[in-house]
Amino acid sequence: MSLNLNNNLKIMGILNITPDSFYDGGNFNSLNIKNKFNKVISSDIIDIGAESTQPGAKPLSEKQELERIEKFLNLNLDHNCLSIDSYKPKVIEFCLNNGFNMINDISGGGDNFTNIDIAFKYNVPIVLMHMKGNPTNMQIKPKYNNLIDEISYFFETRLNYISKIGLSIKNIILDPGIGFGKTFNDNYEIIKKINNFKKFNCRILIGLSRKSMLNFNGNSPHQRLYKSLSMQAVSVLNGADIIRTHDPVETRDSLEPILELKKY
Repeated sequence: MSLNLNNNLKIMGILNITPDSFYDGGNFNSLNIKNKFNKVISSDIIDIGAESTQPGAKPLSEKQELERIEKFLNLNLDHNCLSIDSYKPKVIEFCLNNGFNMINDISGGGDNFTNIDIAFKYNVPIVLMHMKGNPTNMQIKPKYNNLIDEISYFFETRLNYISKIGLSIKNIILDPGIGFGKTFNDNYEIIKKINNFKKFNCRILIGLSRKSMLNFNGNSPHQRLYKSLSMQAVSVLNGADIIRTHDPVETRDSLEPILELKKY
């Protein structure tokens, strides 16, 4: 399966079925999940995550993650494109066998690129995200000699493997990993230089929605909507093809004039 490869921007709505996500964690019950689902149902893609990967988060066991996903599946909520936000191969395969049709992998393909092999096996799109370290330690003084070059090298190693196994480049989405092993300044450098990653001829995903890079004067994630919208607009102007957001309705509305502007 490939996403429609026209030039239209794609909106990926975030659905966290977790009690501890930095913005939308909370009561983990059927009504709460349905309400969250309805909020993002207008998205081109709904990205479902059962494990929090915010800085300092402790890993969830495979069993716990699958239990949460099964609870979601039991609600029989339907959408054209469901993405599983996971890095665990067994979780990913379970989801692809139960109605999901896309992978969002914060590990950039997994150990020995196992998750890339899974994407090839099922012929589904996969998001390969750059992260320095892991969620437990990624924000402990991350440092780069050359940020953009190091992220580019990370992508190159994966794309070389992808070329060897014959996975279609149309199924590859690159995510430079805003907030994942990045300093405040690193995040803004990435946004400014998104176009540097277009050389790989893959779609570029940016996920900055309500993150700490938007924390000015101590405002909480719940106070970062407008800052999110403004930086998402900049991201699209700078070359982003997919925006991952908690607020798909507001995001699409705010980006309409940006998309019109890009025609000229």
